[in-house]
Amino acid sequence: MLPNDKSGVFRSQVRETETTSTRTMNYRNLTSTGASGGKSSAPLNAFVNGQGRGSGAESAGVFGPNPCDQEDYCCICMDKIQWKKTLDKCQHSFCRECIDSAFQVKSCCPVCMTFYGELTGSQPRNGQMTVTRQPFGLPGYEGHGTIIINYSFSDGIQGPEHPSPGVSYTGTFREAYLPDSAEGNKVLRLLQRAFQQRLVFTVGTSATTGRSNTVIWNDIHHKTSSHGGSQCFGYPDPGYLLRVQEELRVKGITEEGVSEPAGRVH
Repeated sequence: MLPNDKSGVFRSQVRETETTSTRTMNYRNLTSTGASGGKSSAPLNAFVNGQGRGSGAESAGVFGPNPCDQEDYCCICMDKIQWKKTLDKCQHSFCRECIDSAFQVKSCCPVCMTFYGELTGSQPRNGQMTVTRQPFGLPGYEGHGTIIINYSFSDGIQGPEHPSPGVSYTGTFREAYLPDSAEGNKVLRLLQRAFQQRLVFTVGTSATTGRSNTVIWNDIHHKTSSHGGSQCFGYPDPGYLLRVQEELRVKGITEEGVSEPAGRVH
């Protein structure tokens, strides 16, 4: 039992694990015609669900060498690159017209999902994120203290970015835990940036309760329990800090430009 544990009141809420996918990239309707006009339209099935090579969709050893490894091959139109354009962060290259069209759908690399620009989500604007620290350690991080994150949202009215504009939604309170280590504080900084960009929560239907028009998690996983292991959304879970950093990276949240952790974020 945690000191000053509030989980007894909110246990049914903080245990929810609902997600609303924001990684799905609908490239099905994209087509590309090269400068010579010789390229035909092609569906981007490999990238529809964010399954670029960077997310584990390797084809080598199953379907043969991945053609995206070829320097002059465009993975969007699936043809030879014409008017080459190389992305500055990940260094993947495409036809200029192909990648420009893809970025009109979503500003991320179709191969590795590296995000370009700043993504703003649909998290309700009335939320608060507060941070406190306790001296006790989490399982697997016994030599460190514990960071406790509290998220709170009051009831409100859905905006145009939500599923049912003008309809009321139910707020929520969530509590999450990080080790007070160097890596844990790094994740905290990234989560605070994600919260500022309205990416941590959204409005939708709870996969746990089935309740609609409520504030739910938005594909950035949190440890809502201090103990119990991964099956109970708690610690120990040695891979969690790396996994959540990857989830944040896909949304364009990296250490670049991230400031020191604050005690309260609106």
